[in-house]
Amino acid sequence: MSTVSTALSTIDSRRFFDKALSYGVTEGLISAEKLIQIQTDLAKGMVQIANYFGTAYLRPDIELSLIRIVNLISLYLEEISKGDLRLAALSLSKNTLLSHSKAGADMLRKLHAMPQDTLLVSKSGEEAIGYLNQQTAQERISFAKYLEELKQKQQYQQKIDLGFWLAKKLALAANEFCDAESLIQTTMLILLNKDAKLKLPNRAELNKLIKAAKKSSLDTERFNHFFAAAPILIQNTAQSEMARFIAFELPKIKAAQFMPETCYILDADISEISNHDHQLAQNWRKLSHDNDEQCIATLFLLAATELPLKSSLLKREAKELISKYRESGFNPESIRQFIEHIIPVAYQEELTKYWNSDLKNTASYELANDDPERPDFYMERALKYLQSICNASWKGRN
Repeated sequence: MSTVSTALSTIDSRRFFDKALSYGVTEGLISAEKLIQIQTDLAKGMVQIANYFGTAYLRPDIELSLIRIVNLISLYLEEISKGDLRLAALSLSKNTLLSHSKAGADMLRKLHAMPQDTLLVSKSGEEAIGYLNQQTAQERISFAKYLEELKQKQQYQQKIDLGFWLAKKLALAANEFCDAESLIQTTMLILLNKDAKLKLPNRAELNKLIKAAKKSSLDTERFNHFFAAAPILIQNTAQSEMARFIAFELPKIKAAQFMPETCYILDADISEISNHDHQLAQNWRKLSHDNDEQCIATLFLLAATELPLKSSLLKREAKELISKYRESGFNPESIRQFIEHIIPVAYQEELTKYWNSDLKNTASYELANDDPERPDFYMERALKYLQSICNASWKGRN
């Protein structure tokens, strides 16, 4: 009977809950009394779901909630029965409909909570609600796609678990890596070279590792010794990752297609990164006069008009800035380079928002001379604006 019901499930295009319910009634697995209870539970569940995502007082929300609850029940039934309609019908006969709906929602919540990549980034509760909203509002949830996504996320989790184990093994602090994939790739490259030190390489050491890897073969004894104290799941993941590295990354190395600057491998030691960031921060503090607002505005406007960066403006420099803007506007690429290479990472997000949401639009309006209703042929208005927003070194009338 199991084989027959599974075959029928494959042919029938209805949602799995509909198929299981119909099968259960036809085969006498679901009584008339149970069917009435299912209908009552369905009505209650629709109202609860409508209130969760919207309001039960709006007809479109109620109609959509029917799709949502059937999707959730179908997802759970297909998971526990593996497509066997008899098992699904028996579950409907023994358990409440609301418990099936809740179990389906829990499946989606757990799936969403799993990593979607190898980056160590947490998710918020609001994102989870949005994910549930998106998934349940579909005409139907594909169980095959659910299983595919589950498998992919399980692989990401395995990589993250291995990444944390490697970080502990290599005595790295939690803030010294943010991508498990890059740390794994680096470690596999190190282990591939039997004479390499068991530590993150600096730039010069990395280049030597890449060069040596072209002629290296895996020292199984060294690899096994490195992971000897690891849990069996970590060992299995490590073996898979090394096999993948040899199959896909090693050929790139030998063909000179291996780019250490890309995100899949860590390309410098922590001290180099820290020294670079420290120097960048020092230069920024000096250039911006410890994040003085007028100095920052001056720097942005000079960068946007491709003029030399400095923290203050002479009157002739202000006129040149205005002329450059009126000739060719602000240069987005120049601003991008300025943010990426001059501003420390810690301030980049905040100052990018300041430029895009505040300074750029106001400056574009004030520096322009394309409105016949507010002519500024002698730059008096534009110069007055620059005096108010920038670190201007001239005083008095323009």
